[in-house]
Amino acid sequence: MRNEFLKFSSKRILFSAAMVSALCVGSPQQAVANVNEVQAVAQTGTVRGTVADAAGEPIIGANIMVKGTTNGCITDIDGNFSLSNAKGTLVVSFIGYKSQEIVVKGNETNLKVVLKEDSEMLDEVVVVGYGTQKKATMTGSVTVVNQKMLENKGTMSSPVQALQGQVPGVIITRNSTAPGDESWNMSLRGAVSKNTTSPLVIIDGVEYESVNELRLLNPSDIESINFLKDASASIYGSKAAGGVVLVTTKKAQAGKVQVDYSGSVTSKFIGLSPHLMSLEQWASSVIDARTNDGYGDDDTWMRYAKLALAYKNQYINLDHSTNPFGNAFTDVADFVFFDTDWQDIMWGTAASTQHELAISGGTDASKYRLSLGYMYDDSNLKWGNNNNNRYNLRLTNTFKLSDRASIESVIAYNRQDQVAPTQIGSALTTNSQQPGFPSATANGKPYAWGTWGAPNWYCELGGDNKLKVSAINISETFRYSILKNLTASVTAGYNTSTAIRDKQSKAIDWYNYAGDRVVRSNPTEDKSSYSKSNSRTDFYSLSGHLDWSHIFADVHDVKVMVGSQYNLKEYEGTFLYTEGILPSLEIPNSTKDVVYLKNGDDKSNKWQEAVMSYFGRINYNYRSKYMLEAQGRYDGSSKFQPENRWVFYWGTSAGWRISEEAFMKNLTFVDELKLRASYGSVGNQSGVDRYDGAQLYNFTPSGGALIGNGKISYVDTNGKLPSTDRTWERIHNYNLGLDFGFLRNRLTGTAEIFWKKSDNMLIDVIYPGILGDKAPTANYGAFKAHGWEGMINWSDKIGKVNYHIGGTFTYTTNELVDNGGSGAIKAGVRSDREGYPLNSVFGLRYCGKIQTEEQLKKYVDKYKNTSTIGTLNNLRLGDNMFEDVNKDGKLTEEDFVYLGTDDPKVQFSINAGLEWNGFDLAIVFQGAGKRTIWREESTWRIPMRAVYLNTSDQHIGNTWSPDNPGAFFPALTNQSELNNYNYQCSSWSVEDGAYLRLKNVTLGYSLPASLLAKTKILSKARVYVTGSDLWEHSKINDGWDPEANRKVDNSKRYPFLRTVTFGLNLTF
Repeated sequence: MRNEFLKFSSKRILFSAAMVSALCVGSPQQAVANVNEVQAVAQTGTVRGTVADAAGEPIIGANIMVKGTTNGCITDIDGNFSLSNAKGTLVVSFIGYKSQEIVVKGNETNLKVVLKEDSEMLDEVVVVGYGTQKKATMTGSVTVVNQKMLENKGTMSSPVQALQGQVPGVIITRNSTAPGDESWNMSLRGAVSKNTTSPLVIIDGVEYESVNELRLLNPSDIESINFLKDASASIYGSKAAGGVVLVTTKKAQAGKVQVDYSGSVTSKFIGLSPHLMSLEQWASSVIDARTNDGYGDDDTWMRYAKLALAYKNQYINLDHSTNPFGNAFTDVADFVFFDTDWQDIMWGTAASTQHELAISGGTDASKYRLSLGYMYDDSNLKWGNNNNNRYNLRLTNTFKLSDRASIESVIAYNRQDQVAPTQIGSALTTNSQQPGFPSATANGKPYAWGTWGAPNWYCELGGDNKLKVSAINISETFRYSILKNLTASVTAGYNTSTAIRDKQSKAIDWYNYAGDRVVRSNPTEDKSSYSKSNSRTDFYSLSGHLDWSHIFADVHDVKVMVGSQYNLKEYEGTFLYTEGILPSLEIPNSTKDVVYLKNGDDKSNKWQEAVMSYFGRINYNYRSKYMLEAQGRYDGSSKFQPENRWVFYWGTSAGWRISEEAFMKNLTFVDELKLRASYGSVGNQSGVDRYDGAQLYNFTPSGGALIGNGKISYVDTNGKLPSTDRTWERIHNYNLGLDFGFLRNRLTGTAEIFWKKSDNMLIDVIYPGILGDKAPTANYGAFKAHGWEGMINWSDKIGKVNYHIGGTFTYTTNELVDNGGSGAIKAGVRSDREGYPLNSVFGLRYCGKIQTEEQLKKYVDKYKNTSTIGTLNNLRLGDNMFEDVNKDGKLTEEDFVYLGTDDPKVQFSINAGLEWNGFDLAIVFQGAGKRTIWREESTWRIPMRAVYLNTSDQHIGNTWSPDNPGAFFPALTNQSELNNYNYQCSSWSVEDGAYLRLKNVTLGYSLPASLLAKTKILSKARVYVTGSDLWEHSKINDGWDPEANRKVDNSKRYPFLRTVTFGLNLTF
């Protein structure tokens, strides 16, 4: 079905404009040569002097430039400078200080320049939706992260890695440490709906798919990242429910050619991970469990455990010996009892490296910046091919066409090459086989014991899963000054991304320990497979807006912005799958026919979607004291039916700079005190299918009933009923904020409190089953959230030592108000219980262990006939007891209590740093609190759940017995009904996910400018060493990292890491 709303004849114009801009890029060398020619003719004289701050301390590395030229220099370690051909106006600047312009004759020999501190210099102008605002008069909740937070962090899979826990209101998590599959997630102030609400990501004015797209950026290319968290996001309307992330990359700067290089090498060490039982510990646990379960010495597993202890580090070859167990273990070829540590076998130390090079320069008329980047991230998985390569190229140009017109062009190319073992899921299951088995046969082949195969060989021989992603991103912005106070801006954006995935699953033959015969094949040759997917996403964006500003009577500052935007996204993906492959051919091949997979996510697909928008904003500012802002956006989406397509979103905010009032002037310690308040509405359409309101059908060829000589083809619905009245979810945001600066802005910070609510959340509704298909979701749900956040920093100087210390804090929670009725009462993690947060954990309340026979009889007699939480008839001493919470004389689901939420409600960080004589030290602690972890996959946490599996050793020496009545774990057992009862979700079995972590510590040294001046090449040089995730304090008992996902299977099984980085920064 073709949607008329999607038609857009301007796509060719947009693409042509981007290409013309790319072709207009001039040669950097040519631009510099022209400047030098002018410079040689126009300037004479030499100026010498010093640059210092208000306290008289010399400023090292201050920039001195002859205005309008590329002639310049920097100050040395004593703040001195000497600049020839310097007649005219000198511009003296340094980060954190206000620039000065000084007219010189060209023969000054003792010029003294004093720069004044500008505490707001780094973020004075803040990027907001479709423009910029001064921080001092801004009324929205916008947090700015500058480039310093992204520097010197070593190899990073994504820039968001450097922000974790350090930005108030920004919650960043990861699911894995697998190279390229880290799955970074970001939430601004937590959830706003039970449906997905990821932040809207905009890079240089162009919308991107998700936060994961940031992985394609060089960290050193980023100038700033701004987070819009309240009504300030309303300008983006229907896509801003999760907040907005505005990324601005570094722009071209006029001046002489500057070359910047940064490189690093990172060593990655295994951090926290479960420690499994040794062979001896496992065998002893088997004996204890089987004894507790009433088995004697004739029990097969009892005999096996004793044999393992007797034959430790030996093996029995059944080709030459009699099976000691007679009719048991008839499918095995041998018995091997090596003390194998599978964590050590599978994982080890790895290395990564990252290199970035940037070249910039030009004149006021034509400026450029070209950056290149490369990253190689190796895996800590020691088997198979597993790594991630990233290549980046970004070219930024600014052309001044006239005094009124300019063009800014950004063209970027990104490439990611990733490879992982195809059968890694078979290797990293939630199960771990009993200890004793080797990782390979005696002659180095894959080893199997019965139906079990050594997991490392699934990775080594099972084939590669290769992913290649290429992306081109183009942003072209044309600005024109129509009148003195009226400007026009037009931005054309085009993003195209192509992803090609080749998955080859090879057949594997497994051998006995002697390695002289095959005992198992899995996968078999017939089931070996090759799948290939090829997808392309094209995104077109065209936006334009007019900005008008005027100051009335010198005190009333008014700004108006109006604009329009059109976005179109197109996707096409194909998928093919074959079986019975020839593994030497790296293309799809088969002895069978090619099969197109028709079910699940892996299927051929093609779609389009578009959004048309009109937006505007009005700002009023009276003497930079009282500020008002109002903004609105009118969005129409192709997803909805015409009658429900268009929705208006709006927001308003106000600010009062109390510090500007006359009654505050005598309080000299107060530099800034601003109160802010805002309300805004934003939308969410993530719960809505494309072509909503139209009945879609599936066509199945030759798949129906057998009639005549073959099966008939038939048409059926896609399993979903259409909806004609569904529309966007609307989220209402409320915010109160306070910004402050005291003691000459040495103490600065902000504090915010916020509320969010939605009264038309999309939820499942119940229709009569006779309708057959799944009923569409409807706007009948309700949701609310609230929280508070804060940030505080102190920075000062003692002699030559600059230092700072600060911290951030975020608390957020939510409540599912109306879900059309709560779901059935069940234990575990739930997101369907009204009155509770999403991902809430429910379970029983633990009330101690059964210590005496009298206590056992009383507990069992009271609940055995009324319990629905497990069988109580076989309970014994040392087992858990649970509370009858509602006092009805029964143990049922009605006794489940709220145990917390899997989403941490608290995030915080503490940072500190100092600088002295070229040395710098920075340290960051990060943590989380109020998180309850329930490991749904229970094999790793239940000791001896199955006798043939290994588990973590956390229970060793800590299981109940008459001699150890205070132990944490019940007596060991292999009985499923006892383990299911004892280890079900309860206040006893969940984990406290709070932690404090040394997130990052960096020590660096910058070489003196006086020394670098002697090289005639270098202007800046710095070496540093950085450690990440080096230490943590956690209450987790099961061995997993406190940040780990509650489900620890497949890529989530990758252990979290500790890293040490050595880096170098050079400027030429």
